[in-house]
Amino acid sequence: MTPLLERRIIRSRTSIWALASTLAFLPASSLAHDLTTTAALVGPDASATKLPDSKNSPLDRVQLPRLSRALRATRPAKILAIGSSSTAGVGASSPSRTYVARLETDLESAVKGTDFDVIGHGLSGEVAQGAADRMKGEVEEVKPDLVIWQVGTNDALRHVAIDRFKDCLRKTLAWLKEQQIDVVLINPQYGDALIKDAYYEEVVAAIADVAREAQVLLVDRFDAMRKLQRERGDHYYLAADNLHMNDEGYRCLAEQLAATIIRALPQGAVNTITALPDGRAR
Repeated sequence: MTPLLERRIIRSRTSIWALASTLAFLPASSLAHDLTTTAALVGPDASATKLPDSKNSPLDRVQLPRLSRALRATRPAKILAIGSSSTAGVGASSPSRTYVARLETDLESAVKGTDFDVIGHGLSGEVAQGAADRMKGEVEEVKPDLVIWQVGTNDALRHVAIDRFKDCLRKTLAWLKEQQIDVVLINPQYGDALIKDAYYEEVVAAIADVAREAQVLLVDRFDAMRKLQRERGDHYYLAADNLHMNDEGYRCLAEQLAATIIRALPQGAVNTITALPDGRAR
């Protein structure tokens, strides 16, 4: 590969992930057409995750200290992805098209010389309490540096009581903090059919509330998908059932997650980052 081509590839990845951080679910064909325009759309103040009503939130300063220590120790950094059907990959055309599979590749491509081991333990149809009940066993088995918890969709569909749902999140996040394990939350997917039930957005808001309280990172896929759905419709990112994500949705979720994780690594955690979420030098 020529040096010029290599520089173009690096700039391409940077721009793609910059846009993924802000628009998150733009189709690949649109991402590739004009990298200069992409960078201009993002601007210098783009953020990997924006919580609703979080203008004054300190969450943009939340870091991932345990993951960064693993990277500095030059050992495989272990990430446990736990959740329901999105983590199981329902709707993807193959296991390699899930966000769990893509995330490992995206992170290793972005942070040169690192080794990430992303383990997905998703159970289709599971509510938050189910993941909470198995969290200790999963953590003991995997011994992760970071837990990605995709949560809330089935609780919203089943109308799990908000207070009970929030209490489950709080207790589980407190336990993970006691174990000194970093955490990133993923909220539910967006879909026109899903939001016809007003309770769905109440659960989305509840996750944001708990994330702020617990000071953990939140990947707001609900808001990202909603913004692009207005332009392109559900069918770009959801499978035929209008509930589960398709290959395109999983691709963009993996990029959004990678951007969030890279952005939360403390200064000096790694030596060579070829792609930052917003294209800025660290």
